[in-house]
Amino acid sequence: MFAHWRSLLFITIFIGLSVTVATTPTDTILNLIGSDNAYVLMFCLGLIGGVATFVGIPYHLVLMSLAAAGIPPIPLGLVTALGVMSGDSLMYVFGRHAHTVLPARLHAGLSAFAAFLTAHPRAITPLLFTYGACSPFSNDFLVASLSIAGYSYWRTIIPLALGNIVFNVAVACLGAYAYTALAAWF
Repeated sequence: MFAHWRSLLFITIFIGLSVTVATTPTDTILNLIGSDNAYVLMFCLGLIGGVATFVGIPYHLVLMSLAAAGIPPIPLGLVTALGVMSGDSLMYVFGRHAHTVLPARLHAGLSAFAAFLTAHPRAITPLLFTYGACSPFSNDFLVASLSIAGYSYWRTIIPLALGNIVFNVAVACLGAYAYTALAAWF
């Protein structure tokens, strides 16, 4: 019963935070954190977003708001993607260590997954890039799964990072150049 209320509280806080960020004028956010701290904030939010499995934080809204407030969108998107990549790297390390403590019955499934990855190496890289470039969802589950299955760190992180750069720069540019449309919508 407690887990149900805890989940409901989390969802309420998530929605409340998202609506608050979306409806707060960008000048207010920028005055609150300062333009010099915007890059640090986005790196930290990206890092937290890269580590917090299944608990995505609404950093995309903050990214759009800061870009709309006048922070250059390309560097802002790059710094955010660097934070996400750092979080994904931590998840990769966690996945490597999780492999050693998993029950024996899960190792058969992981072996089958690793065999699939080995059989289709040329398909994985474009899929990872496409996921990173198109998906607003966290990379954590994907990175941890690939890590546990023994897939290479560099073959996992580089395509995801490049995809995340495309995605976060696009989101920042959307915030910067479509602010009036978004403000009218919210």
